[in-house]
Amino acid sequence: MLTAQARFRRRSLAWIGWVLPALGLLVIVFMWAYVLHSLEAERDRVVADSYARARSLNRAFEAYTERALTHVDQVSAFVAYNVEQRGRDVDLPGLLSQGLARQPGLLALYLTDARGEVIASTGEGVGASLAGREDFQVHAEGREPGLHIGKPQGGGTGSPWTIQLSRRLQTRQGDFAGVVVVSADPSYFTRFYDEQQHGRLGLITFLGLDRTVRARRSGDRLWYGDAAGSSTLLAALQQSPEGTYSGASRLDGVPRLLAYKRLADRPFVVVTGLAVSEVMAGHEARRRAELGTLGAVTLVLLLAFGGLSVLVQWLRRSEVQRHIADRRLREVTDNLPALVAYIDTAQRFQFCNATFQAWLHLDPAAQVGRPMAEVLGPALYEARRAAVEQALAGERVEFDVETPVNGEMRCLHNVYIPDRARDGRVRGLYALSSDVSAQKAVERQLAALARVDALTGLPNRHALNERLHEALARAERSGDLLALMFLDVDRFKDINDRFGHGTGDRVLKEFADRLRGSVRTTDTVARLAGDEFVIVLEGLGTDVEPTAVAQKIVAQMNRPFEVDGHTLLVTTSIGVAFHRHGNLDPAALLARADGALYAAKTAGRNTFQLSLL
Repeated sequence: MLTAQARFRRRSLAWIGWVLPALGLLVIVFMWAYVLHSLEAERDRVVADSYARARSLNRAFEAYTERALTHVDQVSAFVAYNVEQRGRDVDLPGLLSQGLARQPGLLALYLTDARGEVIASTGEGVGASLAGREDFQVHAEGREPGLHIGKPQGGGTGSPWTIQLSRRLQTRQGDFAGVVVVSADPSYFTRFYDEQQHGRLGLITFLGLDRTVRARRSGDRLWYGDAAGSSTLLAALQQSPEGTYSGASRLDGVPRLLAYKRLADRPFVVVTGLAVSEVMAGHEARRRAELGTLGAVTLVLLLAFGGLSVLVQWLRRSEVQRHIADRRLREVTDNLPALVAYIDTAQRFQFCNATFQAWLHLDPAAQVGRPMAEVLGPALYEARRAAVEQALAGERVEFDVETPVNGEMRCLHNVYIPDRARDGRVRGLYALSSDVSAQKAVERQLAALARVDALTGLPNRHALNERLHEALARAERSGDLLALMFLDVDRFKDINDRFGHGTGDRVLKEFADRLRGSVRTTDTVARLAGDEFVIVLEGLGTDVEPTAVAQKIVAQMNRPFEVDGHTLLVTTSIGVAFHRHGNLDPAALLARADGALYAAKTAGRNTFQLSLL
């Protein structure tokens, strides 16, 4: 028979046996409830922060789009104003070229009359009719008082996408006089996309209220002219011009958190989306980690001796997650069109992406641990050595260098970023090298085009000013005689009025060709504007030489011009100014030659006059 003390002990143990599991269950339930509530609250914060970020990015995108549209509107307004104020007296080709000069994303600019016939263009198409096109009809019918943004066109085989932005031309009485049309690359509106800000599956869309996409980008994918605009977005727009919603587009099926905003005074809306999978990736990782930890703690409470096993499994899961993260990082860098590497303080490669194989035919794995000089070779290493030393000293370095890529020399833009430990010590550097050869070629081409007359191929006024300064400096140093000829085409306006501007342009081209054939290759022949030309003759011995050249030019122009089936008698008047010693402003020399030209005109044209000083 159990004693009272034993019974008490037994009852106490039984009670503890029931109470402790219940208490443990209560603690576990409380922990799970608290953690799940915290994770849900965190998820709500992540969603709210993502919507706020989407709104911020969308407002920046709206500002970018408005700037782009305002920029195009200013270009079209500039052309329209000159045409409306000066009429046909304006140099239409030159005006259009001036409107298009150095305008990124703008492909062509052309002008129609009130019947829709193209009367001037920076490209082809003069004489074509646009009367049946929407960008003409909306202005002809008075439906659009300002800038009209058409639907994207093209996209067929060999035909690039374009978007037409047009403005009405009118007479001084307010009557319809035609349209100015700017043809733009629709990708111009998607250059705002930044993968670091929007993610790989993010989205920006420039959408009309007619539910037609003007430009849409997600990652490297582009859409133009597609039908889009969900019923959710249209319903939201009826409630407010700006807001947020969630959904998946039928174009790519990616679920996103989206922000929209209607453009002020325009029937368009801009939309920015962040992929749910990307914005929630950090939260989901933390959720998995916290639930894993909570499971481990739960197992520790239920199984005192199972804690170590749970911890090991958790560590294994963490290692798997890190392995997945490393693999994803490798996949990202291997698919970048750039050389990505990590170099330690001993200037040895510790990481190379797959582009090393594609560009330099170097196995990325085989380069790990090898010195830069050995991998790249002496010449390529020497071109980078100073920059590497600067980066390892703690300085961010950017530079361009010519590098052979797949058998041809390419211009690579290199960025070296120091890798610093928490104590400030430099542990190595990150290297990113991207191919900017195409960009450099475009920059060189634009620089050359800025100094060439589009009609004749001669140096323009800008190029002449540069060359004349240089020529005067050489003449001052050498003491040689320099002569400047100022020429124009006699009665050129009569040719334009009688035969048209097209024939006049061809006369100018033939005139320019004859001028080139009348002088040395070392002499400068330039077109100032209209029918005005300038020739700079250097290294002359006597003032007889310019006289002989002037006589030769007059004789060359007296030969009939065969243009468009017409035989035209074209003459020229020439003013010649000399310079030998002393500092002389180019403008003063031009003014003297211009005065001599006026004297030649007064003398009856088809001749030349000298200005001696």
